[in-house]
Amino acid sequence: MDEIWFRLSNQLETLQVYTSIAAQQGQQWYIAWLTHLRQLIEQICQREPAQHVKNITMGMTNSAQKAWQEVQFQYNNAQWNTIEFYRQLRQLYSNKMSRREIAFCVTGIAIGAAIGYCIGANWRSNSHHVHHIKAIACHHYYGIEGVLMIEDAEMPTIKKSNELLIQVKAASLSVTDTKICFGYSKIYRRLLNSGKQKELPVTLGRDCSGIIVDIGRGVVNFEIGDEVLLAVPSWASGTMAEYIVAPETQVARRPKTCSFETSASLPYNGCLAWDALVNRSVIKEGNAKGKRVFIYGASTPIGCTLIQLVKLWGGYVVAACRTNAASVIKALGADEIIIIGESDIDKELQLCDKFDAIFFTDNQPFQERILKRYLLPHGSYVSTVPEQLMSDSFGFIFGSIFAGYVRIKLLVQYMFGLNMHQWKEGSKLNVAYLRTLCDLTDANQLQMVVDRVYAPYNIERALLHVLDPNSIGSTIITFQ
Repeated sequence: MDEIWFRLSNQLETLQVYTSIAAQQGQQWYIAWLTHLRQLIEQICQREPAQHVKNITMGMTNSAQKAWQEVQFQYNNAQWNTIEFYRQLRQLYSNKMSRREIAFCVTGIAIGAAIGYCIGANWRSNSHHVHHIKAIACHHYYGIEGVLMIEDAEMPTIKKSNELLIQVKAASLSVTDTKICFGYSKIYRRLLNSGKQKELPVTLGRDCSGIIVDIGRGVVNFEIGDEVLLAVPSWASGTMAEYIVAPETQVARRPKTCSFETSASLPYNGCLAWDALVNRSVIKEGNAKGKRVFIYGASTPIGCTLIQLVKLWGGYVVAACRTNAASVIKALGADEIIIIGESDIDKELQLCDKFDAIFFTDNQPFQERILKRYLLPHGSYVSTVPEQLMSDSFGFIFGSIFAGYVRIKLLVQYMFGLNMHQWKEGSKLNVAYLRTLCDLTDANQLQMVVDRVYAPYNIERALLHVLDPNSIGSTIITFQ
């Protein structure tokens, strides 16, 4: 016991020495600062009108210096006699306090500190969540019945210097959103997101248009008040809320010739259409001359965009759609139309020359092998329907292996400065594509087709309309 008291005494003496040294260094720095300040004031205040200000300032510095000297005097006189302090503490321990009493005292201090920490942490978290917003979220993975509008969603805040806070005016629903309601991309969502965005509820919406209401300190390309649009991948938190936060690298200015509702239909489906045409088919950007293209499901948002791009670049388009969409598809520029449900697609295609590119965009199943028969030897077949993700069906063992693979890949991407946004269809949502599509829209060379606009409380009807084979173009939710 004596050895323990001796060690504690030495440690406290050492700490006292370091404290004294630090105080002396602080005093030297403070005196040097006062001297420099006094010299600076004397240089500035050379003229007579400033003499009064000089006197006041010099008086303040002298008072500060006297206060410091008083503090130092009190500190030097208040230094403890370490040996005497521990001698008295030891006598108190041996005479008046039992080990049981000391144990109770230490336990009480620990419990009180833990309770105080918990209260402080909860107090801070509650104070951050004062503002609430409306959002449309999926609460389980059993279908669209689990999608509801909630009015107490947490208001997002800017956390990084390159982020924008956007007031959403309109957002579009896609087939991907309906698949999310059944668990689509849930494993990627858990691995690639952080915080509450990992699990349910999941905010729907893959794209939106709106107005910037706040910006991070590092934002250089946008200002408050800019009208913008953006798209997010299936695993990211959705856009169907009154306010969202997004990095400026994913955002583009919306077309000036379109409304917020029309602009909201462009980002996600437009980028997927551009990627399918330019990166996954034999057609080159800006040049489809001499190419024959067949689009099955031409009335979908992606199909409507594909028709216009191929025609703009000089290609020949044969489109398959349902009867109610035929007039719209013809107006968009299709050269030939085959009616789905009224014609035998196989027999109709036998009457046509083979195609350089075939695009399958329909939400209803169809035998792809039939379409591939009518593809030229060096042609390309592209499906824009959301692919089935094997990771969504992994069990614990394979899920753990897959999670390890994803985390290693994320680490490699981080080391090489790559963007995590590039996972799955995120690589297709290139903001450069989006800017080009916006320019074509402003030049009246590309039109967005909006079928229905719903209020947030009609979300179930909106989702059913997305799944309706007879829907034409985009389905929009407006927050205006």
